[in-house]
Amino acid sequence: MFKKIRIILSLLFMAAVLCMGSSFAQDSGAAKIGVIDAANELGLKNFSAALEGAGLADTLNNQGVLIFSSGSFVIFAPSDEAFAAVSDADMNAIKENATELKRILSYHIVWNGGSFENISELSSAKTMQGENLSLDNTAGLKVNGANVTASKSYDNGIIYVIDKVLLPKTGFRLGVAEAANDLGAKKFASAIMSAGLVETLNGQGLMGIESLAGGPFTVFAPSDVAFDNAKATLDAISKKDAGMMNLLSYHIVDAKDLLNMTDTNSAKTMLGDSLAVDANMKLVGGANVLKSERYDNGIIYVIDQVLVPIRLAM
Repeated sequence: MFKKIRIILSLLFMAAVLCMGSSFAQDSGAAKIGVIDAANELGLKNFSAALEGAGLADTLNNQGVLIFSSGSFVIFAPSDEAFAAVSDADMNAIKENATELKRILSYHIVWNGGSFENISELSSAKTMQGENLSLDNTAGLKVNGANVTASKSYDNGIIYVIDKVLLPKTGFRLGVAEAANDLGAKKFASAIMSAGLVETLNGQGLMGIESLAGGPFTVFAPSDVAFDNAKATLDAISKKDAGMMNLLSYHIVDAKDLLNMTDTNSAKTMLGDSLAVDANMKLVGGANVLKSERYDNGIIYVIDQVLVPIRLAM
């Protein structure tokens, strides 16, 4: 009897080991495809070099920000022939100015926070630069008149190859306050402006020097309704020394303290306190994440509650 039990247990153990080995083989075999890898596979050497020169590769791979279950990029990448059609003078001027290069490339990128399934269904889409792209799918997908000639998915989105370099109409760059306003978190936008946090969150270092800047940042912006519901609490906190600055800092996570998710399901805030995070349930500090938008130096999420650290609740 005992011998039979030992045999059964041994068989079960062997089966478990085989299953684990199979699972491990599947996981290890599923190679991740980053944006540069995907662009290179499409033959986009100039676009790949431009992304690296502008420091956008990590952004497009969702590195350095807290990402919840939905959210991906749609990238319209000019072919090498499209880059070659740009005059040498214009191209050299763009390449020599990393800020300008980033602005122009951002005009080729759309963040999808879950608002659409396929970009071909849209007639226009807002870019990370802040301006809209015009889309037409009546006879093959076109963007601002440029033809889509190929596509490839990667881990954090999809790349569409286009036959023209797209140029924004203005020098505008989408900052954190503009993104918050777009999402309807106008009271939060006003609060960070009053607290003097906008330049920091936009990655503007000493005298606007980006190399001295911080971020990228994950920003949790309470909705206007959340601000209204917490009016009494906010009034009390605003009377404390540096109260509002501390409160707002509790809604911000810097990239240096976070790489997508921590092992402990929490994220350290700019204030220094930690926030409980459940990416699958779209919860942060007990608040629900409602929607998101990428801005020039990070990502902003609208949440349905004002988050109050224990030190300010007393």
